[in-house]
Amino acid sequence: MIRFIALLLCSTSLLSAQKMFPADAAQEAAEEIYLEIKERHPYPATIAGLRALDSARTQVQKQLAARVNGHDSIAYHEFVGLVSPLQEATNCGHLILGPYLDSVANREIRENNFPLYLIQIETGEYVLHSGISTATDSLSPGTVVTALNGENIKTVIGQIAPFSGINDDKNDEALLYKVARAPMFLYQTYYGIQDSIIITIRNETGPENRTVFPKMVPYTDPKKSKTPIAKTLDFKFSEDGETGILKIKKFSSYKFTDGNYYRFIRQVFDTLKTTGTDQLIIDIRDNGGGNSGRINHLYQFLTDKKFYFTAEARMTGPARAQANDDAKTIRRLEAGAVSRRDRRLQRRLTKPLKPVKKKLRYDGKVVVLINPVSFSASGIFARMVQGSGRGKLVGDVSGASAAIMYGASKQGDPILIGPSDDFELKVNTIGLIPQYPASGNITPDYIVKPTLAGIKAGKDEQMEKAMEIVKQ
Repeated sequence: MIRFIALLLCSTSLLSAQKMFPADAAQEAAEEIYLEIKERHPYPATIAGLRALDSARTQVQKQLAARVNGHDSIAYHEFVGLVSPLQEATNCGHLILGPYLDSVANREIRENNFPLYLIQIETGEYVLHSGISTATDSLSPGTVVTALNGENIKTVIGQIAPFSGINDDKNDEALLYKVARAPMFLYQTYYGIQDSIIITIRNETGPENRTVFPKMVPYTDPKKSKTPIAKTLDFKFSEDGETGILKIKKFSSYKFTDGNYYRFIRQVFDTLKTTGTDQLIIDIRDNGGGNSGRINHLYQFLTDKKFYFTAEARMTGPARAQANDDAKTIRRLEAGAVSRRDRRLQRRLTKPLKPVKKKLRYDGKVVVLINPVSFSASGIFARMVQGSGRGKLVGDVSGASAAIMYGASKQGDPILIGPSDDFELKVNTIGLIPQYPASGNITPDYIVKPTLAGIKAGKDEQMEKAMEIVKQ
């Protein structure tokens, strides 16, 4: 729904700086996106899912026809916004479309780093979540930001957000939260590398402009190079020494220069047992997910029962049946996997998992901190803890669905869309039903949204609530 706001508010000054897409290629590109989703994604493999996708296709065709009529080109962000109903129809926040970046362009943007981190507060305004240095001064957390390069900040975020992920079940609030947290990478994929930006702030005397220059930060891809373990994992005790705090920034299969994920987690629980600490907070805020083996390993220390990473895994469905299919193929379609490889993967994902031995198990109180970007594998872990009754969730509603999430197996070459490989489409291929499914998005037992007063005071209000709950 946010795409309509973005299109209505779009101005000619903003479009002049945009990457442009040929109008006569728009319909063909949209059809290609539709077909890739239809053939690869598990959602339209169901009869109802295919109907929803087909309805979205009709909507997209009409919207594109109206927009490109009489025009030679449209802005990249307009095209993505106009075809975003195809993503919304699947309810899948793993389904992502954006300007294609090769490895060189990706590195250039990441190294041209603008430390602009925003968060929307209770008034609906965007403020600095952390301080930022400008050409003339430094701005404190909580400073209201009203515009970026002369455009209303809500407009800018609304334009670049569609089809960018983390919005299962059409959770646009999570989508906007994710983009606002660090908007400049996505902004530069649409507008190109920026030598500087102008942010408009509001203070007691009215609006004022500030120029911000990028900080050149060497980029190391953690998927290809080893990084210090402290960039991903951290464990410490609270100030009173009564609560262990485990921060996991990512569950991805990163390799570290000075440690190992599995040994680190084991050492955390060994430390908790040795010190007799019976209170643990696991902070997975801003953790976008990763490897199933890593969340399984973590949860093995928290439970005394067998558990499942997923109760059901689906890669296909009845909507993909052909007229000449035999009875066995029809049954396999209904069961969600036809090929031998997919059935083997299905069995592996749904096999029961054992807890660690009793002497290693942690029996203390557990609170898990989540926010809208606690997604994918992080969402699955949070739902394991909550659904099993093992612990409480504190924070803000996740972008992840509590009913089904979508994982991926290796897909080979990127899916490129457009006559000049203008866009890249990312499609996950496995539907994962959690062991404890629920309707809607994963919702904390205690919802705590950061307030302006808290941000200005440098407080972590969600952590404070988690500390209160774990001590009860």
